[in-house]
Amino acid sequence: MDRTIDESAFLLYICYMHKNWLIPRLARSEKGTFIMTLFRRILQYRVYRRLVLSYLLLSIVTIALLTSILYAMFSSRAVDEVDSSSKQMLAQVSYTSNVVYDQVTDITSQLLSDNEIISFLYAKEDNKKTNYTAYLFLNRLQGIYPFIKNIGLYNFTTGEYIDFLGLTPDPNILKQLEGNSIGFIPRHGETVTKAPLRLLTFRITPEISFADKPKGAIVVDLDEAYIRNTMQGISASTHDALTLVMDAKGTIISHSDPQHFMENFSGKPYIHRILSDQKQSGGFVEKIEGQKQLVTYVKSANLDWFFVTVRPYGEMISNIEELRNWTILIAVLLIIAGAAFSLLITGNMYNPVKALLDKVNTTGAAAAKPPLRVDEYELLTDAFTNTIETAKSMEYTIQTSSQALKDSYIAHLLSGNTKQLAVSAEMKREWESRFCGPFLTVILFKIDSYLTFHEQHNAMDRGLIRFAIGNIAGELLGKQYRADPANIDGDEVTLILQTDSPDIEDQLVLIFGEIQDALRRYYAISLSISIGDSCASLSEIRHSYETARTYMTSRLFLGHGCMVDAKSAQKQAERQDRYPTHIEKRLLDSLKQSQSAKMKREIESFLEVLRGCTYSSAMQYTHFIVLGVIKEFEYVTEWWNVDAEQLYRATRQIQTMETIGDIERLLLSLCQQIVEILEENKKNTYVVKNAKIIEAIQQFVQERYAEHGLSLEAAADYVGFSTGYIGKLFKNMTGTTFNDYVTHIRLEQAKVLLATTSDTIAGVGEAVGVYNVSYFTTLFKKKYGITPSVYKEQASNVGA
Repeated sequence: MDRTIDESAFLLYICYMHKNWLIPRLARSEKGTFIMTLFRRILQYRVYRRLVLSYLLLSIVTIALLTSILYAMFSSRAVDEVDSSSKQMLAQVSYTSNVVYDQVTDITSQLLSDNEIISFLYAKEDNKKTNYTAYLFLNRLQGIYPFIKNIGLYNFTTGEYIDFLGLTPDPNILKQLEGNSIGFIPRHGETVTKAPLRLLTFRITPEISFADKPKGAIVVDLDEAYIRNTMQGISASTHDALTLVMDAKGTIISHSDPQHFMENFSGKPYIHRILSDQKQSGGFVEKIEGQKQLVTYVKSANLDWFFVTVRPYGEMISNIEELRNWTILIAVLLIIAGAAFSLLITGNMYNPVKALLDKVNTTGAAAAKPPLRVDEYELLTDAFTNTIETAKSMEYTIQTSSQALKDSYIAHLLSGNTKQLAVSAEMKREWESRFCGPFLTVILFKIDSYLTFHEQHNAMDRGLIRFAIGNIAGELLGKQYRADPANIDGDEVTLILQTDSPDIEDQLVLIFGEIQDALRRYYAISLSISIGDSCASLSEIRHSYETARTYMTSRLFLGHGCMVDAKSAQKQAERQDRYPTHIEKRLLDSLKQSQSAKMKREIESFLEVLRGCTYSSAMQYTHFIVLGVIKEFEYVTEWWNVDAEQLYRATRQIQTMETIGDIERLLLSLCQQIVEILEENKKNTYVVKNAKIIEAIQQFVQERYAEHGLSLEAAADYVGFSTGYIGKLFKNMTGTTFNDYVTHIRLEQAKVLLATTSDTIAGVGEAVGVYNVSYFTTLFKKKYGITPSVYKEQASNVGA
């Protein structure tokens, strides 16, 4: 037995249930007849049973694999989306920090350009008036920058310190400033009332000298809670996310839990991984404190800060459990459907086998065998053994056909396999007596552009056309010569010509021309003709056939419709010329530069080299240059999502090249395809670059729409291009002018202010950068069809 013990036990159990429980119940219902028939087949026939089990197993494995892959793909895509959104959130916070840094720089510039501040920093003795004047300036400056917690001034000569918040002077400021003109430190501080603060301190030394200690310093303090609140405000939708900001040493600058302020996290594995990464942003999954977490980070452009979020991996998809349950349910339903389908398709496939069994099983052999032991193949083998033996007994009778055997014998002579044909010596002598010569010559007809011919005609039509070629050639040659068909296969039609002279007569050449014209006129096909060397006996005919095939290779250089023999075939001595590497190099350079004209010249130079080579060298060199081009530009299949089949198809087409023209078209097609791919990539890169410029301008307008002086010149200066170029680019990319876009943004914001504030129409106009009330009203009515006052009244009624 070829079944395993487990399979046998399972099938015996099915047999027992089938006999003692299932069949009696199914037999009581007409609906159960079909199912009972299926079970009877499963139990009775081995092949049917294996078909059912195979299809069932295939269905289960396929469905399980498919659902698992879809579930994994969905989960992975969801994680990628969350990671991308986290990076975007962190990028916004990072941008905010850069703005803060720029503002700190502006504050420093304003302080150092004020005489009162300079007088305080460089005073050699205490001056209350100077101190008070500087204090008033700090108060005014703090009102301009409300997000700044405190600004302090240190005079290390007099020991004076002033600020507007009343913080306790930090005695370590001088030490921390040594060797640096500007720097940043996180620190704890407290007011004069002992209220504790967590500060992010920017310290600036106006003049620094390695010989003398600084005379004064400016300290700008930012409340750590500002960064923390900013991050929490932007990431408000992610309640379970842990957010933190740290410097390049791993020291915490801001944390969701304020207790971790100024702690060093560099020893934590995920923090160490972030600090050692050279990229500006990234994300990865790592186990933290025994729980799988998604870590996302972005590095600030101006400050040496890292913005990091850590969120539980399993909680990123809220309905992951429900998705898994539905996936399992659908998989189970599909498996049930697959089982039903397996039974159905097995029944349909098995019906022809069952019909054969019913016809050949006249002795009841299947019914006589016990369940699980009937092998349909064995029954059919026994039934057809007699038929096969009868067919073999008739084979000799069929092979006695003289003409068929003669054609087969001649074909075997051409291929040199006569030993494989079992015929009597008497029959061989009879056939050879028909080729009395005195000279025999193989004429080889080859169909040009055979790939096209093969695609345009089905198998039957191709066979008929080949047969017609043999008939036409035999009829035209038979008027003056004796010509017998020798082989008709593929793109070849072969005839054996009997002549009185070994030389090719002019009359014979004219007849070959008539054959070509007839085939071109009636079947629209071109025919190349090769004439082998003449021989004196049929036993030497293989040599004539081989020479005809060798001469036919000259078609590569002579073109389609050629007629070649030993005299007219190209007789080029074997040359030792090396492969033209310099031409290949120039061709590759022209492709990289997308120079089509230069590419065509290099291809023509390569073809000139081929024309001076032998057939084998020409085909070999063609292989080399095609593989060289593909190897050089194979990267486009990976970088730009190009189907590799488009390039590698050329390597398979080389063997089908029939002429130099075919090789030229192949090379031009391959090279032009690569040029188009390269040009398309350049075009896409240009569009993406312009889109980024327009996006930056739109962001610029949305941030400064309230400025009365907002103009195209300001926007062009912001992105670093000329006004004319930006004006045209904005119009082409967005379909509207820059001024129309500014007006649209202003009016949309005006609608919000009219509906949500109690400001006057003039106040709303000024708030959005339009200071003329009548002009504002005109613009609003032109865009929305009603005046601002009417819109404000309608909005109030809706709110009421």
